[in-house]
Amino acid sequence: MKKIIVTGGSGFIGTNFVKNLAKKNYILYNIDKLSSVSTPERFKNKKSFKNYNFYKLDLLNFKKIKKLIFNIKPDFIINFAAESHVDRSIEDPIFFLKNNFISSINLFSIFKDYSKKNKNSRLIHISTDEVFGSNNSIPSKENYPYKPSSPYSSSKASADLVALSFNETYSTNIVIVNLCNNYGPYQNLEKFIPTCIFSLIRNKTIPIYGKGLNIREWIYVDDACRAILKLLKLKLDNSRFNIGSNARVDNFTIAKKIFSILKSKNKTKLKNNNYYKFVKDRPGHDLRYALNSSRFYKKSNFKIKNKIDKGLSKTIGWYLNNKKWVKYMKNKYRSKRIGLHD
Repeated sequence: MKKIIVTGGSGFIGTNFVKNLAKKNYILYNIDKLSSVSTPERFKNKKSFKNYNFYKLDLLNFKKIKKLIFNIKPDFIINFAAESHVDRSIEDPIFFLKNNFISSINLFSIFKDYSKKNKNSRLIHISTDEVFGSNNSIPSKENYPYKPSSPYSSSKASADLVALSFNETYSTNIVIVNLCNNYGPYQNLEKFIPTCIFSLIRNKTIPIYGKGLNIREWIYVDDACRAILKLLKLKLDNSRFNIGSNARVDNFTIAKKIFSILKSKNKTKLKNNNYYKFVKDRPGHDLRYALNSSRFYKKSNFKIKNKIDKGLSKTIGWYLNNKKWVKYMKNKYRSKRIGLHD
């Protein structure tokens, strides 16, 4: 039975990936430091999990991480571990660079040594479309130049470049995946879609940066997890893949769709003309993200199951039905705008 280490398996995408993977025929090890935005183990419904193990450990602890990886002897390591909120990165860039860059270098360095004796092992490093910066014309391919606009995206871009250099210099098998914007269950309340949902439920207007014209490529998190799982079954060598959905929607339209769904469920008292407000834009706010994911789709024959309307409906249903998780996260969330600097 294959062994898989998931780093950051208690974050948003990591939690969904662990739930997806834990029901399959793998031995799974989740390594996570558990920050204020993590989902604790008690919310994972582990009764349905097979062969699941959790280790509370920070990737910045090089010696302990190395010892654990060498003891487990994984076939795959999938690195989700990252701080991911752009506004927080504007507020504290040093924290982001340390946690996203240094922790990744630690993992790459350990994998470099580990893979010498375990030549068939593979590390899949999960990155973001934000490394390409604002894309106002042709969707970004894997070989397009990086133009990060925030401390968050620059921390991810830096880690990607180190991964590429390790593949070139040490012949490591690190696969880089640039994901588009994910949404769905377990996403922290400070992110845009949960903010829309809970603002409306509380009958408060949705704060939308600028004029709501910023476009993101959205993928429902379960589709993203299934796409990453596809990579485990493909023969890959030092590869890079964009994984997007081609669903490019501006923020105002997303807010409007969420309002319509909640209105149909009688979950908000706000009216069509007062459910949103435009607020001062974020510094360095990229206008549009767009990925060319044709390489991945041709290689994998992958199909998206949840288009944006279906995915949003599922997401809203999940938040409405998981009150204990929501209550826990609300206690951790200070509900105050950050990252606004002149």
